[in-house]
Amino acid sequence: MDKKKNKGTWILKALGVLFVVYLSLTLAISTGYYEAKLSEKTTITDEAMQQFEEDVREGKDVDIKDYVTDIQTDYSNQTTKAGVMFSKAVEAVMSKGIDGMIQIFKSLFT
Repeated sequence: MDKKKNKGTWILKALGVLFVVYLSLTLAISTGYYEAKLSEKTTITDEAMQQFEEDVREGKDVDIKDYVTDIQTDYSNQTTKAGVMFSKAVEAVMSKGIDGMIQIFKSLFT
């Protein structure tokens, strides 16, 4: 009897984790965390534009590399690559399955 009870607990734990993730994302969106990060990037860009305009007024040599901060971090690793491959495989299977279902319905109704 205990084995049946233990089989269902991992499902409840997984649902609990998903619920916590959902709540945290909802909270981040509702508190404006994402918008704050975007406005921070905009502020940095505005400051760089002001510095550029000031340097042009003063007649200094200007180079775009001095004012553009292109910070891109590559987060790809084996796990993300595997996830992308898995999602593409699922997409291909689902597409073929849906196309097959459509063909079956076409043959039934024509």
